[in-house]
Amino acid sequence: MSSFMKDVVSEVLQRNRTAAPGIAAPAPSCTVSSRENCPHTCAQPGHCSKPELPLQRTNYQKEQTARRLAVLAGLPSPAQAPAGRQPDSLAAARVMQPAKQPTADAVPGRDMAGQYLSPLLLRTLSPLEQKDNSPLGNSTQPRITPEPQDILAPVRLPAAGGLEVWLFPRIRDDLRPLLGSSSRNYSSAGVISAAACHPGQLFAAEELLSGEPELESDICWSNDGGGFELKLFGKDQHKVAAKLEELTAYMQAGAASPVRIWISLQPARLLRRYFGGGQQEAIAVVAGTSRWNSIGIAEQWLQRHPSSGLHLRTEHGYSIISGAAEQMAAAAPGLANLAETCR
Repeated sequence: MSSFMKDVVSEVLQRNRTAAPGIAAPAPSCTVSSRENCPHTCAQPGHCSKPELPLQRTNYQKEQTARRLAVLAGLPSPAQAPAGRQPDSLAAARVMQPAKQPTADAVPGRDMAGQYLSPLLLRTLSPLEQKDNSPLGNSTQPRITPEPQDILAPVRLPAAGGLEVWLFPRIRDDLRPLLGSSSRNYSSAGVISAAACHPGQLFAAEELLSGEPELESDICWSNDGGGFELKLFGKDQHKVAAKLEELTAYMQAGAASPVRIWISLQPARLLRRYFGGGQQEAIAVVAGTSRWNSIGIAEQWLQRHPSSGLHLRTEHGYSIISGAAEQMAAAAPGLANLAETCR
């Protein structure tokens, strides 16, 4: 509170301590005719002034206001002032002093609030509202802690190009029939699925899984345009997760290219199962935007290299070039350049 307000309050309290002079009543006329018989010791008979005591009335409302102002100004609470008319400086002080917002340090506690709030009002306040009046009322609010995540819960790995990849760190008993691992003694699994089959999915599985005896795969693939699904099983969840990431990166490579070509000089059982060819035969798969686009690109290359000794076969959405491993090795650089020139 400013020094001006303190001066005003001090002046008001000082005035309240000074007793107001009594208001003298008019002297009544004495009805005694003789001075000896007058009980008022009048100077003259018939002209007597009767002493009157000052009339004082206690104004409890003004006293309460003075006490409140003294508490706010930091001054000692005044004693009960004698009756008298309070000056108008109290109202002036209220008008001149602007209202201030209470801060956390200036908020009165329950003991001080009880001096100015009626007992009925204190009863209507809930315990939470009474607690919030204290400076530390907001520091006791309960905090919501996030629920810890189970490290063995299934997690979806990032993927693009229409692929969906899931890792199951722990195979529960009710999950084994869904994964088709009832007869397999593995604790972790992974799944890669896509809405459509593509030759690159088989090339990725053969190249990255052929040298992993600790991992077992189950592949669902069809050359008639059906869906693709690869299930991977193992005992080490970290190894399963790492292999899922490698397979996903291989399948997504060049997905935006209009022409994609895969070459295998020594195809294993998985590629021979879906793309044909003998034990000593190499294969190359050309996949364009459509079946005829694939056929046209492969035929253009064969006509430019008539002595390559390679042959052309067509499937639903791609073309297969096959021949001896030596012939395919010689034609491999030209086929790779073909994919680059068609982009």
